[in-house]
Amino acid sequence: MSAPPKNEGKSPWLSEVLTTLAMATGVGYLVVSYSISRWLTRPIRRPPQMTPSDLGLNWEKTECLTSDGIRLAGWLVEPAQPRGTVALFHGMRHHKEKMLPRIAFLSAAGYRCVAFDHRAHGESGGKRTSFGFHENRDVIAVLDLVRKRWPRQPRAGLGVSMGAAAICFAAKQLRDLDAVILESCYDDIGSAFSNRLKNGFPTWYKRLSRGVVWVSERRLGLRLRDLVPAKHIGDLAPAPVLLLTGTDDPHAPPMEAQHLYEKCRGPREIWLVPGAGHRDVVETGGSLYRHRILDFLARRFSISSACMTRLAG
Repeated sequence: MSAPPKNEGKSPWLSEVLTTLAMATGVGYLVVSYSISRWLTRPIRRPPQMTPSDLGLNWEKTECLTSDGIRLAGWLVEPAQPRGTVALFHGMRHHKEKMLPRIAFLSAAGYRCVAFDHRAHGESGGKRTSFGFHENRDVIAVLDLVRKRWPRQPRAGLGVSMGAAAICFAAKQLRDLDAVILESCYDDIGSAFSNRLKNGFPTWYKRLSRGVVWVSERRLGLRLRDLVPAKHIGDLAPAPVLLLTGTDDPHAPPMEAQHLYEKCRGPREIWLVPGAGHRDVVETGGSLYRHRILDFLARRFSISSACMTRLAG
């Protein structure tokens, strides 16, 4: 979640007064809560400003359809002799082009990359976003596409923030993944919501948090208690999981990454990226980040390839 845009023309005391007046009645409280809920879950539509062409990569557009009928728009970047496929899932308020820095080094290392806009983001369909809960259907659709097109090659899922949560929510429906990478994943939406209220939102907004949650639950057809990746991450087993988060991430702090790590039931690894926040893991991690991701994939895909060879023999 991102903070609402600040109105430069209003002073803090005026915002406080207006909010107090709006909340003076139950109707006013609900109206303001509904408005903020709509803002938080609104579509983020725009065509990409950059494509893999800007990195000198060969690519093609691709699409898939989710189980609830939403069209997802994506990119396929394929090196000459792919070692396997990595499906990349972006965070909230972002788009597939946010995955370009990862696509660049992954494709250079020989990995086929598939990146889609989540529902209500970028060029995909859908009326609203749901913090990763309904986006689990996006993850399932994309990984089904990968499995059907390249059935005998290793495959991995890499999710960032909301994309990582969506992978967790889809865990029971995912089959035969050879590796999972979860970046900046929140432990549960309640803590994520609280963390965001403490960082970047105006102080008066905190008084509306319960109303915003109540309205959002009804608009999205879910309950806050269901938005807990920690309850689902264990279902990714036996796929090995690599958890990454920044040491300075205020939204998905290291303590929550450690809790997710403890909930994993299969092979697991964790790395806290020194000095990184919520949105700059790739940039701050630099060569260490790239080495960690590529080493994890190489080890896990190597094991998978060896197993496939034995089965074929």
